[in-house]
Amino acid sequence: MRLTVDEHGLIREGTRQEIGPDRTVRLFGSRLDDSRRGGDIDWLVERPQPAADRR
Repeated sequence: MRLTVDEHGLIREGTRQEIGPDRTVRLFGSRLDDSRRGGDIDWLVERPQPAADRR
């Protein structure tokens, strides 16, 4: 993983602090694969319940 354990934890905890502790944060993409190149950090934030329909 091209993110340190500390960086991974900071991203997860920072995201939870900003948008809620009940969220699951999943990191994915090239930064997690030592053999790949790329500089961006991809993350998926999951909610425990579906969002309300805002139409």
